[in-house]
Amino acid sequence: MNDETTLENACKFAKANSLKLNIIATGSNIILPKILSGLTLKIDILGIKYGPRKNIVSVGAGENWHALVLDTINHNLSGLENLSLIPGSAGAAPIQNIGAYGVEFSNFFLSLRAIDVITGQWVTFSKSECKFGYRDSMFRNSNRYIITSVTLELDSEFNPIVSYPGVKKALASKNIRSPTALDISDVICQIRESKLPNPKELPNVGSFFKNPIISTSKYMDLKNQFIDVPYWDESNGMVKISAGALLDKLNCKGLSEGNIKVSKLHSLVLVNHGKAVDQDVLALVSKLQALVKQKCNIQLNVEPIFLSPK
Repeated sequence: MNDETTLENACKFAKANSLKLNIIATGSNIILPKILSGLTLKIDILGIKYGPRKNIVSVGAGENWHALVLDTINHNLSGLENLSLIPGSAGAAPIQNIGAYGVEFSNFFLSLRAIDVITGQWVTFSKSECKFGYRDSMFRNSNRYIITSVTLELDSEFNPIVSYPGVKKALASKNIRSPTALDISDVICQIRESKLPNPKELPNVGSFFKNPIISTSKYMDLKNQFIDVPYWDESNGMVKISAGALLDKLNCKGLSEGNIKVSKLHSLVLVNHGKAVDQDVLALVSKLQALVKQKCNIQLNVEPIFLSPK
């Protein structure tokens, strides 16, 4: 679907014929069933437009996310550089509220446009209406709305966020003391490429589990068990801990189920070494969740979206 009129007509056709709609863009954050029923739409609506103010950018849902990041940097705008090289499309970004290295998509979100597949009406959502949370939004578990464009409000003045140790270390190794937005984008690309397997070479959907948010007291108990699990302060006496570190401590790298395996590069990534199906993925996910629950009394929640076969 490369324009809103075609999309609107497809939605009418699906409704008239009682067909389930499956929405994908690049498919970088979804797990497909072996058989997918209904009507599947690929969103390819393109376009990047700046204005009415110079720090406002509206982007078609089908635009590549990383290409958008680089385009905003080329327009002397900042804010998205820490989200460099996250796979996927601009329209998928609000669904999961993507985030990395101290920045979340919602930090710069202004509004989005979508079609209501039930009523057929076009609607605009403000930030509060999207109900953004940690890797979450009102769109994540709902098929009612199809996003066609997103509008962001970026920074005209550069405010670098380099609080993550890996980013600091990478900048220091290049002797960069006053980084530009492009400098930060470049080092984050290098970090991601060194830690995460390339999905074009070894199929995967990136980080599979969210970082758990637990109470400070529970973290202190966990620290007695695993001394150096990284954490980040949250509000109301809560802390966010590294799901990857937990899986590392439990020696999960290399665990497999069928043709799906925990990457030896990064324990948050599950890689497909053959013709793995969704049931292989579900089995390995359940195994990892059960292990973390048993050893740490912590529930791991998944990031990708599993599409229903029916």
